[in-house]
Amino acid sequence: MLLASLSALAVIALVPSPAGAQSLSPELKALDEQLPGELVSDPSRIDWDSYGPDFYAESIVDESIPGGGAARRFHINRATEFIYTSGTNIPLIRDVDRGDVITIGFWARTVEASTPDGRGVVRVRFQQDAPPYPGFGEKTLEIGTEWDWYEVTAPVEQKLRRKDGIVAIQFGRTKQILEIGQAIVVSGASTIEGTPVSTPAPTVLAPTVENLIPPPLAGQGKLLNDPRSREWTITAVSGLSEPRDEPGIWLGKATKLVSTAGSANGPGVTVRIPIGEALAEGDEFQIAIAACTVSATTPTGKALIGISVEHGEGGKSRFAENRMEVGPNWQLIRVRTRAPAAVAAGTGEVVLELGEMEQAVDIGPVYVLKPH
Repeated sequence: MLLASLSALAVIALVPSPAGAQSLSPELKALDEQLPGELVSDPSRIDWDSYGPDFYAESIVDESIPGGGAARRFHINRATEFIYTSGTNIPLIRDVDRGDVITIGFWARTVEASTPDGRGVVRVRFQQDAPPYPGFGEKTLEIGTEWDWYEVTAPVEQKLRRKDGIVAIQFGRTKQILEIGQAIVVSGASTIEGTPVSTPAPTVLAPTVENLIPPPLAGQGKLLNDPRSREWTITAVSGLSEPRDEPGIWLGKATKLVSTAGSANGPGVTVRIPIGEALAEGDEFQIAIAACTVSATTPTGKALIGISVEHGEGGKSRFAENRMEVGPNWQLIRVRTRAPAAVAAGTGEVVLELGEMEQAVDIGPVYVLKPH
């Protein structure tokens, strides 16, 4: 197994190496001298190109992640017939010649998977990232639920150029959530495991709020709030709230809201979520709430959430009142509305209300967007 000293290398995002560069940076050159064979990837990057239908990827940071405390989390929300319909591509930074041997090693674990044993399924393939996408060395791996190191080795059947050579990790045939951390690709060696290496700490770029917009909302406007913030005002007249980690939804956090019944004092549970930025009278904007039903005593088994917007000091004015049904799987509830009056910065709130019946819902991130 790779030594713990390797853990300083993996990060969310780095300033990438120049495209097609044959020479290595001083940091990668130092690593190359310690590894078997020749280093042909940049292990300090995990901002790999990813793709797939009903799919999204996000970066996560946690000190417990081996290989540097960072990884990419891949959500495959719908299985397809072919495994290659969803995947991620790790680019090569050096040529690899035919007749050589190539090895990839990477950290990975399965968060959840719709397989009998709960293990994820991926296929590793060395290939050219250009039509007709010729490749070799295909191997299917089962990924366990604990972090582990996985390797695939193959003889090089065709030259891979730094211009378009990749290692494809494909996973579209299974509904699953996978996490893949640091990956290292070498040529001229049949294994990386067991090699003692040490590396300098890389430079990490801080994420921006705009980069937090999930794929279904991409291009739909400017964020007026910070969806990472869970500093909500929650009032439970007849119910409770329970925050927790939730890897199954964007940004990895959720709050379970439980309403035991309505009361004369108002809804069982009320949540107030700050909008943040100001709105002018007549401004159009969209509220998008990630939510799913845990349980509900409604005829359909789906919870009902009241959604509105309030603003102003003291006695607040309310508009955009809606009542939305929430299904049992994570979904985006969307409300498009227009400000009937100016909303000063820091005075607007999205208000969620649960009441009238026994029900429980999970609320993930909330996004407020104004069209550009």
